Amino acid sequence: MTRKPAAIISILSVCLVILILVGCAPSGQAGQGAQAPAEQKVLKLGCIMPFTGPAGLWGNSIKPGMEIYAQLINEDGGVKVGNDMYKIEMVYKDGFEPAMSATAARSLIYDDKVNTLVGVLSMGNTPVTQVSSPEKVITYLGSIGGRDALPPDQSYAVYGYPSMEAAMNFALAIMEGFPQYHNICWAGPETGVKDAHTYAKPVDDRLKKDFGITSTRCYYPAGTTNFTPYITKMAEDGVEVVYILAGVLDICMFAKQRTQLGYKWPLLQMSAPLDYDTLRGIVGSDEGMQNLVVDYPIPWEFKKVTVAPKYLDMAKRIWAKHKEIYKKDMYIGAYAFSITSMGQYFEALQQAGTTDPDAVMRTIRTGTFDSFMGRYTTSGKTTNYGSNVCYGYPCCLGVLRGKQFEYLSEHPLMDVEHPFVPEVKD
Repeated sequence: MTRKPAAIISILSVCLVILILVGCAPSGQAGQGAQAPAEQKVLKLGCIMPFTGPAGLWGNSIKPGMEIYAQLINEDGGVKVGNDMYKIEMVYKDGFEPAMSATAARSLIYDDKVNTLVGVLSMGNTPVTQVSSPEKVITYLGSIGGRDALPPDQSYAVYGYPSMEAAMNFALAIMEGFPQYHNICWAGPETGVKDAHTYAKPVDDRLKKDFGITSTRCYYPAGTTNFTPYITKMAEDGVEVVYILAGVLDICMFAKQRTQLGYKWPLLQMSAPLDYDTLRGIVGSDEGMQNLVVDYPIPWEFKKVTVAPKYLDMAKRIWAKHKEIYKKDMYIGAYAFSITSMGQYFEALQQAGTTDPDAVMRTIRTGTFDSFMGRYTTSGKTTNYGSNVCYGYPCCLGVLRGKQFEYLSEHPLMDVEHPFVPEVKD
């Protein structure tokens, strides 16, 4: 039977459609059963911070900035690692005390299968790293939680915020901000200074010899609310600047009482400020708030540390998005620690070209990295924290004048092999 041209054309059209469909199928699918497209790759970032209890204010203030950073990265397509693109998923657990932090670490690693722990704010670093390092989960810590007990070659800990070294540079920064003063008093609860005797004298000697700064030290029982006798003693010692290594309640109560006694000493707290109204509610007066000096880690405010354009742009986007969502300024402490830890991890992945933790740690140990806090090089040498990985810090300060914090001074910690602090032995 002779086929009509129209029928032939119809058959050819069907065959052509089939060929096109087969040609468009992923390699290996034609004739072998269809396979699902490759799933979107995901990096799961775990975070341990206090979200309840007395310290919960810090975690709940920091978390929104982390969420927004992850959201913006995902909107931009994710993080490119080698030939792959990864979207970011955040997983948070409540933890601050050592046992609670260890429980949170186990849950994040074994149940949630996180790739890394970032911005860990805990009083127990060792309990966390005893869980994370054997599982090769890279963990970004602050050194306020103590040392990592594991040998450097077995440790997957990264100290994204070296608080002990930074404390010395903050002291220099505030004295540079008030060059007319030469006597600084280091104050804090007795329970928080158990190792002070191992480094206080070398620090004091160095400050006096190289910078002409006289140090006095004042420690008080934990839970103290009446600072009057300590303030009186400071005045007798000729104190001109006070540096309190304590929580926000201690600092605010001290500010209130020093004003009531007629003193206007600059008062430094080594943390970023909470909002003005919260602080004002504790201090009790606008006058008492004046000369309150704080960590001021706002990337676009730095004068001595240069932040790479991509991080400066992202920092401003995070700030603007927070304002859009929450109708108020973001807690700037999120830039100092948690957001920076996230950025440091992404930077290390991109330089390594893989998510393999061993390859990433090799890159981190002796690399140069841009971050929200500037550019830092890790030398691979062991630090005071039992880790051979530790980043520097801008040590930028802001001072409250009127109802606004403004830039005061900056003494960057660019190298964690810091000249002030001798190694602390267990």
